[in-house]
Amino acid sequence: MKDEAIRLNNIQTRFLNDLDISKAGVIYFTDSSSRHTREYNIYEFLEGGAHGTLFSYDLVTLQIKVLISGLHFPNGVQLAPDESYVLVTETTRARIVRYWLKGEKAGSWDYFAINLPGYPDNIRERESGGYWLGIAAIRRHPFSLLDSLAPHPQIRAALTKVIPHVFLRLMASQYGMILVLDEFGNILDSLQDPGGQVILSSSEVAEHKGTLYIGSYHANFIGKLSLKVEY
Repeated sequence: MKDEAIRLNNIQTRFLNDLDISKAGVIYFTDSSSRHTREYNIYEFLEGGAHGTLFSYDLVTLQIKVLISGLHFPNGVQLAPDESYVLVTETTRARIVRYWLKGEKAGSWDYFAINLPGYPDNIRERESGGYWLGIAAIRRHPFSLLDSLAPHPQIRAALTKVIPHVFLRLMASQYGMILVLDEFGNILDSLQDPGGQVILSSSEVAEHKGTLYIGSYHANFIGKLSLKVEY
């Protein structure tokens, strides 16, 4: 999506991100930040503020709705196979939010997965059920900079004012990771590239006929992996 400072339902958007479209023609999409554009997304990542929103746009009625506001870097969007809910990765909180579209829970939301081992980017369906989850950066153990700064928002905000965003990017972990989740949000398996020799950050993961295609925010190519084993 193009980065533009526009207002949707009286909410300022600056970082329109991912989307998915229902069979009925409703687009579900995220704005990751009302403060920072895509170019300066590392500042949003470091601040960890509740500046994001999940929207819906009905192609028939042309109506835009705010489904959830106050999200922390909402990123990837994926509808359930039966479209009973839509998933949204909340990157800086290392979790996935589930917004219910059908049933008695319709209009409410809960957490599909929490305390993930890394900061999630896009999420996509697996052909055998469940989801592929790209990890933008892992949470280092025993020390993770973002986790350690979580209780100190003033320090995080100050760092964004004194450190150029290009240098902050250099501090990111060099470790590729993709998670395999079941339909309940449990981690079943993972694909890892320690040291990030091939893919140091997985932004997009898409499966097609036994092949996994991997995109990275930091790469100028698309990775391709043949799934010889079933995940």
